[in-house]
Amino acid sequence: MTLALVLLPGGAFAQLGGLGGLGVGRMGGGLPDMLNGPLGSVRQNLDRQVGAVSRTATDLVGRPAAGARLLGHDDRGALIVPDEILAVAPTEAALALARQLGFSVIERDQLEALAISSALLRTPPHMNPVEAVNILRRADPGGSYDFAHVYGPSGAAAEEHAVSAALPASLGSAARVGMIDGPVEKRHAALSAADIITARFAGKSDPPGSPHGTAIASLLVGKDHDFAGYLPGARLYVADVYAGDGNGGTALDIARALNWMAANRIAVTNISLAGPPNRLLEAAVKAFVQKGFLLVAAVGNDGPAAAPNYPAGYPGVIAVTSVDRDGHIQIDANSGGRYAAMGVNVRAAALPRGYVQLTGTSYATPAVAAHLAVLVDAPDPGKIEDAASKLTASAVRLEAGGGKTVFLVQ
Repeated sequence: MTLALVLLPGGAFAQLGGLGGLGVGRMGGGLPDMLNGPLGSVRQNLDRQVGAVSRTATDLVGRPAAGARLLGHDDRGALIVPDEILAVAPTEAALALARQLGFSVIERDQLEALAISSALLRTPPHMNPVEAVNILRRADPGGSYDFAHVYGPSGAAAEEHAVSAALPASLGSAARVGMIDGPVEKRHAALSAADIITARFAGKSDPPGSPHGTAIASLLVGKDHDFAGYLPGARLYVADVYAGDGNGGTALDIARALNWMAANRIAVTNISLAGPPNRLLEAAVKAFVQKGFLLVAAVGNDGPAAAPNYPAGYPGVIAVTSVDRDGHIQIDANSGGRYAAMGVNVRAAALPRGYVQLTGTSYATPAVAAHLAVLVDAPDPGKIEDAASKLTASAVRLEAGGGKTVFLVQ
C-alpha cells in the first residue's frame, strides 16, 4: 500500500492533528466479532505505515512534520525552541549569573566576520520559556536575552491548478550570490550543472533537497533546456539553516549563516524566510548591513494589514513583496516592501523532478537579489546606496494602496 501525504507549510500539519486530520486512524467499535480478527491485522499494518509516513514526511524546508509538535510559542505566539534561550554578547559575569539561576550553557559562538558573540542557554527543568526570558532580563538588565525563535518559508505549497506560469527572465552575469534557506536538490535538471557551494548550520547529516530551497535556488541560478533562472552561471552559496532538523531555522542558525556569507564576502544574499523580531537576529543583520552586505528578504504572506516580517523589517534590509503578471500586489502579501517582483504563479523547480507554479513573497525575492548581484560584486557600504538608486531608477513605480509606493523590478 502506498500513502500520499500533502504537506502544509509551517505548523499547519500539527494544527490538523497530524494524520488524524486526514481521516486515517483506528477503526471504531461496532464491528461484528467475526471481522475483528481479519480487520485487526489490516488495521495494525495500516497503523505501521501511517506511523512511518508521519515520521518521514517533511515540510517545505525539509523539517520533519512531526517536529512541529515539539516546538513551543513565545508570549506573542511565535514559534520557538521551548527549552533554549539566546544571550547576545554575554559577559562572563552574565553567564555565571545565569548558571546560578539554574541555566546551563549549551554552546557559545563567536561570529567573527560580524564581530558578534552569543551563547545558547538551556532553561532549568519545569521552567517555561516566557518565565525564563523574564527572569534573565530582570536579573541582568544590561544584558540582551531572547527566545530561540524559529523562522519559516515565505511561500506556499505548489498550486496544481494555477493559471499559466511566468518564466524568470535571465539578467546576464553575476559572479556570486548567496541564499539562506533549506537544503537544495543539486541533482535536479535545473541545478545539476550549477556551481553550488553549501554549508549547513543545523542538523548533522546530508539531508535530501527541500521543495522551498530547491525552488529558490532554481530561480537564482537554474538552467535547463526550457528553463532558466535569473543568474544562470553564477556561483551560488547556499546556507542551509534546516538540514532536516525539526528545530532548524532558528535565529542562531540564521545569524551563523549571515556570518558565513560575510566571511566569504558574498555581496548579495537572498533570504526567503520570515518570522518575528529577535535580538540576536537584529544584531547580526545590523552588523551585516553596516559592513556593506546586501540582504534581500521576503516581507511575508500574512496579509496587507501585517507589517513586514523579519528580517525584512529591519533597517537596511531590502524588503520585497510579490505581484502578479498584471502588477497587482499578491493578495496576502504583507505591507511595507520597498521593491516588488513577480511572485504569483512563478515557474520554478519541483521535487522530485520537473517544474511547478508557485506563489509567495518567497518567490519574488530572488528577482531583486539577482538584479542587485549584477550591480554589486563586492561588499562596500559606499556602493549600497548607489546600487539601490540604480535599481529604483530602472524599476516601475506602483501604487500599493494607502498612499504607499513600491518599485517593480522586472
